[in-house]
Amino acid sequence: FSSLWPNMRARVVYSLLFVTVLVVFSESFCFASSTTTKNTAVSQALQRGRRRYLLEEKPTASDARIHLHRSLFIPPKEGEEEKEKGEKETQKSENEWRGAETKTLANLLELEQKYGKMMSDFREQKGGGMSLADLDRIGDEYRAASRAHHEELERAKSMLGKEGGDRDSGDDRRSDDSDESTIPRTDGGIDNNENIDVNDRATRERFFKARARKEDDELIVFAVGDTRDHRRVTKDPAIATISTDFVANVALNLKAMGIEHYVVVASSKELCETLKTRYAEVFGEYGSCGFSTAYTENAQQLEKWNLKVGDMFLLWMQQWLFVSQAMEYGYSVMRVDSDVVFLEDPYKIINGPLMSPFRVISQTDLFAANTRPKCDRKVDKATLTEERKRYSAALGNDIVLCDDAVPNALLNIGLIYFRKSTLTPHKETALYDFFVKLNGKFQSILEDQNADGNAERLLDQPIFRDVMNQFFVGSFKVATAGDGMTSMYQHNACPHDDANECEIIQKERKVTALSFVEISKQPRNLGDAIVPELVLGAPDWFFGRGCLRGVADGTKTVRSIRDMMTKANLDKSEYPIGKDTCPANPRAGTSMRAPGKAARGGGLVAVHAVYSKAKKRVDAMRALGWWRLDEDSTTTQKDDDACENNSGNANGILFTHTYFRQNEIGYKAFVCAGKPKAVGQCACCSGVPEITLEKELKFIEYAADDQIRPVGNTEKLQRVAHGCGALDDFNGGWNEFWN
Repeated sequence: FSSLWPNMRARVVYSLLFVTVLVVFSESFCFASSTTTKNTAVSQALQRGRRRYLLEEKPTASDARIHLHRSLFIPPKEGEEEKEKGEKETQKSENEWRGAETKTLANLLELEQKYGKMMSDFREQKGGGMSLADLDRIGDEYRAASRAHHEELERAKSMLGKEGGDRDSGDDRRSDDSDESTIPRTDGGIDNNENIDVNDRATRERFFKARARKEDDELIVFAVGDTRDHRRVTKDPAIATISTDFVANVALNLKAMGIEHYVVVASSKELCETLKTRYAEVFGEYGSCGFSTAYTENAQQLEKWNLKVGDMFLLWMQQWLFVSQAMEYGYSVMRVDSDVVFLEDPYKIINGPLMSPFRVISQTDLFAANTRPKCDRKVDKATLTEERKRYSAALGNDIVLCDDAVPNALLNIGLIYFRKSTLTPHKETALYDFFVKLNGKFQSILEDQNADGNAERLLDQPIFRDVMNQFFVGSFKVATAGDGMTSMYQHNACPHDDANECEIIQKERKVTALSFVEISKQPRNLGDAIVPELVLGAPDWFFGRGCLRGVADGTKTVRSIRDMMTKANLDKSEYPIGKDTCPANPRAGTSMRAPGKAARGGGLVAVHAVYSKAKKRVDAMRALGWWRLDEDSTTTQKDDDACENNSGNANGILFTHTYFRQNEIGYKAFVCAGKPKAVGQCACCSGVPEITLEKELKFIEYAADDQIRPVGNTEKLQRVAHGCGALDDFNGGWNEFWN
């Protein structure tokens, strides 16, 4: 029964929706077109994608370009013309699919009739008129009923003991033998005989089914190990124990936002047991943690590279194999370093009008000032070249191309998102070819007969960049949000309660330019793909680099700087980061405060404090109110905004970010000290002017054993600090921010 599910589910609902979708959207959406054949093909492909989208209360042209929009139905991937074959044949197929009359089927049929009547009323505006929101609501009910009936068929098939084959329909290879009845227990423990090796296909499929978000096929992947990576074993030994705290903190962070579709690929089964036991709240469910035996078959190969099973170089290779396999099964995947903090739900932006045209969204490394993209000259659409017309059609009217380029956009794989293909089977895309080549590259290096024992050659960051660069078509281009983009969020759903905050954030984000490049199947020919596969160098407010320095006498320093800024008339109410200027956050946890404009860091979404020691990152998360593992995170202070709640550590943290380079003087860096009253609320912070603060600001460093000691050369550190190294002409303060 279930093998017929995808096509028949499409036919049943497609017949109900097809006319309405065309009526509602034909006048609401205008797709860019051109007289050229290629641009016509782009428009046609986007129009095909348009039919996947659920009706919303206020549909916009931007909504039509959201490839991962939650769907009420899935059109047939091949032979859409079958819908015209006749009522008799269609009815026969429906009966074959539905099987025996059951309660779930009866509910499904009832909802179909109800939905059809509501659509008729909507078209004819009977009974006072039917809104699109009403249709959306009944659509949600139908989807839930449809899923319930599907699961019933799956259970029936399992009871009959039939062997499940692959549903190989284009890019969807999910196997029927991984139904929910086979998912092991979820009480937090691991049976000795329980297989959690994701290198095993059946286990991997059960993991996907147990953990992926069903409504939109999203998955988040972490990798956690014992960090025997020959770099930090002496440089940052504390991370060996802190790494598990990091992944627990980000999992709790995501769970507070209602996001639980993550999987940890660990270096061993024993580490999964530790995570499940120590952090049962976030890793107690089956599929939340597994390990992999991939690349470990040949012990002699590993010895040549001075590697052991469980080493981080192997783990990184294993996680990329797992990511590529998830994509082959039809999932979108966000690969996240465990020390990342999310200040709001990233999917509302990923699926919004700004980022929905992009197949890959990656953090980029920004160091020296000229590495941050800028849009100095917007392109006149009347003078677009054929190449730019193609990109303009793909990006839509709300994104404007710029006559600028980014010479060196370095992708950082610590935060990267891969979107599933909705218009083309995954195996026919450039992204599929990329993963084949990436995994092959890892394997070929591992099998190199001239291995010199230097495992650094297996470091995944440079290998990833090298392989991805081979798929680039030309250099990175620059674009920016247009004036017509009123919101970057999916369905204009700003997650902050204060409309003024949303307005400030939107204004700040629009200042930031975007960098992007096309990837193409090899040999690289521009225009091979009807709709270009685009890689976005994520704006730094979305996936960005934060920088940290230790500061002595944290609370005292904050107060001293505040007094000085007040006297200099620099403390502006537009920047609610001082005493009595940061309002309480009614949704603390689901969206978090950060120093900067609107008390949201000007709109920061995900902060990745790369190139900083582990202990310092934990201290920073505590000081900023982003750490969730402390038992007591409240303060008894009533008069001050957390500035006295710092008994555990008298020192503070200087927090800066590449995004702050566009801020006004005095707000390119912030000193924070003391935990807020609750996670996600206002921390004890003050902006730091660029003018010399030699008296107020004294830096400290974290020694190799994580002991803290004062640091000299404050003039150099002052210059590096602002805007995460914006004033450092060489490398943006890479070394200065480490310890």
